[in-house]
Amino acid sequence: MSSGERDTLISAQENREMFDRIAKNYDVANRAISMGMDKGWRKKTIELLKPFRGGRYLDIGTGTGDLVFEIIDQSANVVIDGIDPAEQMLAIAKDKAEQRKLGDSVSFFMADALDLPMESDTYDGIVSGFCFRNIERRQKALEEMRRVLKPGGMLVILEATYPANALIRLGYKCYTPLVPIIGKCLGGGAAYKYLMDSIEDFPRPDTVTDMFSAAGFSGVQYKSMTFGTVCIFSGKK
Repeated sequence: MSSGERDTLISAQENREMFDRIAKNYDVANRAISMGMDKGWRKKTIELLKPFRGGRYLDIGTGTGDLVFEIIDQSANVVIDGIDPAEQMLAIAKDKAEQRKLGDSVSFFMADALDLPMESDTYDGIVSGFCFRNIERRQKALEEMRRVLKPGGMLVILEATYPANALIRLGYKCYTPLVPIIGKCLGGGAAYKYLMDSIEDFPRPDTVTDMFSAAGFSGVQYKSMTFGTVCIFSGKK
């Protein structure tokens, strides 16, 4: 697939290889770059999902599993599948699950968001954190997410966004050159330069909600946080 046929700046294979390279220090880098705010963003994402006892949930682009563990923290006796194309990221997620002794309630495995290997109407809710902008064909992915949701199920996507306010953008522009430097200290400078570029390339929030609606979701909305640098998008099947 050429760049003209995909939504992303790099291919799915390049993306997978990049995340495998930075997996070891990914959690530390997230805390540093977000100044610790990423934990609060994830908590608010799962609060919007409203997981309930006995529900079944899917985390797409689970990475090292932080959203999965937030679901566990907010609701008991749930079953969660976490999928990601990056093997090294999944290895860390599995280690974290073992340390928490979660047993069979959580499963991590490789899968493609564009061709989910689950039957239709499987999940009570789906989440995704900082993954959607890295998916090659986002509209197709939204259609797949809706397919595997049960009727009434909620999709909640947490994503970094480019701030609309001119003054905030100025501060953002001053801060973003520091991100690759932080990444370089942790062994992934070029990767974090790409990740910042991908935020500027990502569609504006109104465009994303239009995509949700086009995929058939209802009650679509977004919540802007931290001066518009992060948004939570949601919709219901």
